[in-house]
Amino acid sequence: MDKNWVEFAKTREGYEFFLDKVMANLPRTFGKIGDRVLVVNPIILHESRRTIITNFTHIASTLNREPEHLARFIFKESGKAGTLESERLLIQGKITNEELRKLLELYVKEFVKCPVCGGLDTKIVAEKRFRFLLCEVCGAKSPVRKI
Repeated sequence: MDKNWVEFAKTREGYEFFLDKVMANLPRTFGKIGDRVLVVNPIILHESRRTIITNFTHIASTLNREPEHLARFIFKESGKAGTLESERLLIQGKITNEELRKLLELYVKEFVKCPVCGGLDTKIVAEKRFRFLLCEVCGAKSPVRKI
């Protein structure tokens, strides 16, 4: 390599020039760390005055959360009572598919997705009286409310 190129590469303009060349050659599907989409398809049954989510524990495991935590969130935010029975969630009252989708989106935004990097690989840890969302991608620690 020519000595002038080496000196040019050491400057800010040279660095940006070579960085632009490298970035232009990367594939367009290249994303930042933590880019991932969670696909959650609840199977909902409506029986008279009850709503039953038959694959509830699968949804909770997809989100990497305890089913009890997700169930408490849905009960509190919807204002409806219910119970968790093995694989399914029984809710007293009707919840439409759209309402459930919005509740799950709100849960992911508040209790799953890292507010710093947007990563989905997080866990909830308790320290004394406080609960934190700990991101396994960037290491951020953000407070979350207790349900």
